Amino acid sequence: MRSSPLINTFGAGLLLLPTAWSATIAIEARSPLTNTTLPHLDGFPHPNPTKSYWQDPPHRIANHRSTPDLPTDQVFDYVIIGSGMSGAATAFKLLSRDPSLSVLMLEARTAASGASGRNGGHCKTGDYGKKIKQWVDLYGEDEALKIANLEQDCVNDVRDFVHSHNVSNGWQNVETADIYYTQEAFEKAAEIVEFQHELAKRRPDDVPQNNPRTVLRGQEARDYWQWPEILGAVKYAGHTQNPYLTVCAMLELGLEKGLNLQTHTMALQLTQVSEPSAEDTTQWEVKTDRGTVRGTKVVLATNGFTPALHPGLAATHFLEPGRNQAAAVRPAADTTDNPVFQRSNGYSDFPGGSGDYIIARQPGDVGAGDVVYGGGQGLSPTRERNLTDDSVINEAIATYLHGVGRVTYGHANWGATNERVVADWTGIVCYTPDGLPVVGAVPGEAGLWASVCMNGHGMAWAFRSAEALVEMMMSDGEAPGWFPEPFRAGRAWKGGR
Repeated sequence: MRSSPLINTFGAGLLLLPTAWSATIAIEARSPLTNTTLPHLDGFPHPNPTKSYWQDPPHRIANHRSTPDLPTDQVFDYVIIGSGMSGAATAFKLLSRDPSLSVLMLEARTAASGASGRNGGHCKTGDYGKKIKQWVDLYGEDEALKIANLEQDCVNDVRDFVHSHNVSNGWQNVETADIYYTQEAFEKAAEIVEFQHELAKRRPDDVPQNNPRTVLRGQEARDYWQWPEILGAVKYAGHTQNPYLTVCAMLELGLEKGLNLQTHTMALQLTQVSEPSAEDTTQWEVKTDRGTVRGTKVVLATNGFTPALHPGLAATHFLEPGRNQAAAVRPAADTTDNPVFQRSNGYSDFPGGSGDYIIARQPGDVGAGDVVYGGGQGLSPTRERNLTDDSVINEAIATYLHGVGRVTYGHANWGATNERVVADWTGIVCYTPDGLPVVGAVPGEAGLWASVCMNGHGMAWAFRSAEALVEMMMSDGEAPGWFPEPFRAGRAWKGGR
């Protein structure tokens, strides 16, 4: 059997501690199933994360174990590590294609307890409007358009999944916009929209369909959006949802098809078996805190926790975990009939830092009238990078998130008295230097696959990436023609672009 000495070390976080490995014990964390004290290993999922707004109340499968004991005596066709959108979609798509497959899913905490159950509730194609020109410059038009279409197709696929399976997740079709507060940032955005329009004229059948961008300038933007301070906006179609319920519905469909889900089972070590015999197809052993399981293929759907589990990927320094934060607040004013609260928005140049976003829960939703605001990393000296502890709240960011809605919406829309804070929560995401996911075969480790590092944009990357991953795993690594070359996992070892 072959294993790296680094993999045998129960320390982690190579990105955090490049010259030493250590473990930190959190003695207050206890397993809800065994009531035993659990260790917190740096870089691995914290056993006692903040309670996400979306996970209240917990889903009926939150603590699900398909079998009471960990199935250590079986060799599974696939062992999937992680139960977020990437893992859930991979299992669902595998079993939809071939119900005879044996698929085991390991989840360190409760089901969908990672970034997929902790985001801000958007499902939209934000990167196309900001990065298409950059993609063309880096990868050429053909690959850039593959990326753009994957993003739009992924959002469409999630929408279709929700509708075709009657998922009760508060799905709303909304008008969304990228909002700008500085002239320089807005003019750059307007130039990119012009670039999109020119590209659409030359290649009308190759650009993303049915979601054009519209630029609103100056007073026109302020009058339309009724936000007093903005200089411009780029609007398009988007969606809001409870992402936790979406992923849990996907997991339930997988369970109906035979998925074995084991929550509160932390993967700690991967070991590749050198030469599987004719009688035993094992290629990988996965050591967990409950025993060791075996599989022919292993799928890493571990996002920001990937470097802790796979030191080879950590050593590339290509995957950078980070902590994102969000808050749900209730404005002082009644938002029910106010059209400005029937949209979702993102900001590229607001004081909290790029990547701020906001949605309002719509009439009929659980929590209707709540406003969810995420971002604020710019207020942290480290921008919350190289952090994997989602058990804590950054108080400076929380204070910002609680009050910034009054500034963005304006006092007239928000109300004259203080808002009510409903919830604060954090989640661990993963970033790459090029802003794209890492998907495909792990080089030099036969049978090990990955769909990780969604760059905080998982609802627009993960579902379609899982489709490509399944096709690759079931066809000796051959990717579908629509899958972008810049997403391939191998680039992590080459430094990317």
